[in-house]
Amino acid sequence: MDTAKLKIMAIIAAVVTAAVAFYYVRGVEASKPVETTAIEAAVTIPEGTQIQPEMLKEVSIYAVDLLPSAARTAEELVGQYAATDIYPDEQISTSKVSDESASSSAKSFSYKIPEGMRTVTISIDPTTSVAGMLQVGDHVDILATYTREETKETEEGAQAASEVVTKFIADSVEIAALDQTIVRDNAPDNGQDGTAEEEKTFTTVTMFVTPELAKAIVWQNQNGSLVLTLRSPDEKENPDHEDFTTASLEDF
Repeated sequence: MDTAKLKIMAIIAAVVTAAVAFYYVRGVEASKPVETTAIEAAVTIPEGTQIQPEMLKEVSIYAVDLLPSAARTAEELVGQYAATDIYPDEQISTSKVSDESASSSAKSFSYKIPEGMRTVTISIDPTTSVAGMLQVGDHVDILATYTREETKETEEGAQAASEVVTKFIADSVEIAALDQTIVRDNAPDNGQDGTAEEEKTFTTVTMFVTPELAKAIVWQNQNGSLVLTLRSPDEKENPDHEDFTTASLEDF
């Protein structure tokens, strides 16, 4: 074999060797795990705690170990509230934080109470609650029936007397909750006409009232009886109402 052929074969062998080495190195590089950053808790972060920078740490991990929705930067978490307990060295998923504290979230009924108002809850039955047709958000007038004690002057002198009285004690009171239901409930009907509001029987009603009216309702609930009358949402006026007694029947 002449020298020229040997040189050509040597060059070819060198090229092949170089190509094999090149692709081998590329394969090794490609097989190396890719690194990325993640944010972990540096301390225990109790549920409801507003997250501060010192509670977090940035760590380098393999991409395959990164949890779904895991925060990649501290800025994603600082100022948020922990929606559940978060423990040291735990990757913090954005699903575990909220932009509002638990106390101010929609889960807290107290934040639904209008300023200056209170809630009061009474027991109800179909007779006192418009046959179960009340809905959260409806407005009702409240009728109270009780025995009124008074003194009457007669020929024999002052004598104690009593009469049963029915009177309106409140107008346009908003229904806040029925039992523990605080939203309107729409459900499929078993009838033939599609869907309708599901009928439910409730045992308690919670209303938004002023502090003074709350006292009156509690007293009346203990010493007399209460009936709720449903108002039309279009009615805005609150007319004056006179007390109704046995004598009032003569006007009918």
